[in-house]
Amino acid sequence: ARFAKYYATIMPMLLGVLAQATDAEHRLLRGKTMECATFIALAVGRDVFAPDIPRFVELLTATQAAVTEADDPQASYLQASWARLCKLMGADFAPLLPVVMPALLAAARQQPDFAVLDMDEDAEASYAAEDGWEFAAIGGQQIGIKTTALEEKCTAVGLLCSYARDLGAGFQAYAGEVLEVVVPLFKFYFHEGVRAAAAEAVPAVLQALRLAGADAALRQAWAAVCDRYIGVLAGEEDDTFTMQLFGSFADAVATAGAQTMGGAQLQAFAAACVAQMDKYHARMKEREAARAAEELDDDDEEQLAEEEMLEGLAVDEVAKALHAVFSTHAQAFGAEFRTVLPVARKYLGERDPAARQWAICVFDDLVEFSGPESAPYAAEFMPAILAALGERASPDLRQAAAYGVGVMAQFGGAAYADFVVGAALPALLAELRRSDARDAENVYATENAAAAVAKVLRFLGARVGADAAPGVLRAWFAALPVVHDDDEAPGVYEFLVQMLREQPEALLGAAERDAQALRHLVRVVAEALAVCTFAPELTQALVGIVRETMAAFGGADSAAAVWAELPAEHREALQARGFFE
Repeated sequence: ARFAKYYATIMPMLLGVLAQATDAEHRLLRGKTMECATFIALAVGRDVFAPDIPRFVELLTATQAAVTEADDPQASYLQASWARLCKLMGADFAPLLPVVMPALLAAARQQPDFAVLDMDEDAEASYAAEDGWEFAAIGGQQIGIKTTALEEKCTAVGLLCSYARDLGAGFQAYAGEVLEVVVPLFKFYFHEGVRAAAAEAVPAVLQALRLAGADAALRQAWAAVCDRYIGVLAGEEDDTFTMQLFGSFADAVATAGAQTMGGAQLQAFAAACVAQMDKYHARMKEREAARAAEELDDDDEEQLAEEEMLEGLAVDEVAKALHAVFSTHAQAFGAEFRTVLPVARKYLGERDPAARQWAICVFDDLVEFSGPESAPYAAEFMPAILAALGERASPDLRQAAAYGVGVMAQFGGAAYADFVVGAALPALLAELRRSDARDAENVYATENAAAAVAKVLRFLGARVGADAAPGVLRAWFAALPVVHDDDEAPGVYEFLVQMLREQPEALLGAAERDAQALRHLVRVVAEALAVCTFAPELTQALVGIVRETMAAFGGADSAAAVWAELPAEHREALQARGFFE
């Protein structure tokens, strides 16, 4: 915005260059000019640039038509400039796609240039490094590849993804053609960036179909893509791409929606997950053996740590993909869980907290999305979840276990009730009472434990019993707020509103006169309103609670004192969002 005062001076000169410097020797200058103009346009915003958009589009369109030589430097600048213009114009850019897409698709389709020479041939004579050629000696020959073409291909695929995201429904007409180009690139082993860009593009293109309301086209596209995904997932050896592709698959299946995978696909997906997790389990045991042998120097240990970190990220994405399939296929995938069970059991039995966390997350999904039908597997994981709740050294493990108790209470049914109330609930309450419960490393575990207790009271309150429930409720109330976990916070505050309506004395004391409880209520609700974003109905209810509670202090001075006790950033946020004056 601060650059806007220079816009009227600079932009006419840039447009003049594009209009007048049309000879071949100025092609690079024109490319730099396009780049400069679009960066300035993004900097000053659409409103400032709007009067010049028609002329700029006209000049870029003419340039696009004039680019006919493969080595024209304007080509790459055009691609990037069109993409920046799309970000600026949004949906209004869609009519320009017929101008942009042919060259972009051609760049994405281009195949790498190879050369095979004898060892005594002079590669530089015919394949100069300055033209992007790189050679390596393999099997008594010189094998060359033109890397500049690979970079152009990578850039083009990335821009296809960018257009799909920026235009949404406006990209629908090109969705099918783009998928035909990018999905085979999952196996483009010449350039890891191309593979990564292709994996990123597919969910964005599917989302464009979804936003366009093209449900039939979306299902048809996903049916063709799904098998290609699974085929690569099962045998992929590159850990980085394994991570990227599982994450991409998770986003894609979530976009495709419920019941869009058939039984054979669910079986194949489960088998692919098992194949990857078995591989990582074997590597984990190899690292353990190497460390136990005490033969590693610092460099070896550093390499093992890097491998462990990367594999951990890949394992997380496998869990994300499993979650996506569970959430969209519920009982249908639950029936295939027997395929995943052996590897989940292996991870659950490991000493490594991260390994156990992965397994617990998988079992959490099983209960959440299969409900009572998960009961035959309960004995496999309930003891491990109870043990994990007391794992002081691993907050992440406690968080996963607490979440699991919550889903057992909410979705598991009678088969889980005795375990949840009799064994898990006391462990959750112990988590809430920890002296370090609000420390940064523990806060997510604490908030998941609070959310789980709310679910136990909400769905299994009768099992808790009339004698124990008030104490549990007060311990839960004292552990609030829940503001770090965006997924759990709404349910917690919905339950709080419910309890204040139905049993206010249980939270606030007899006749609602416990000043300390009232102050705590104002603090925890005000912080939630300041930090979280809730549905309008819940927001309105929480604002009403704060106002009513402030009024209960019996005078402007008392209410002002309670308001002053809130952290300044919370007061400012509440006022900025219009909740209070």
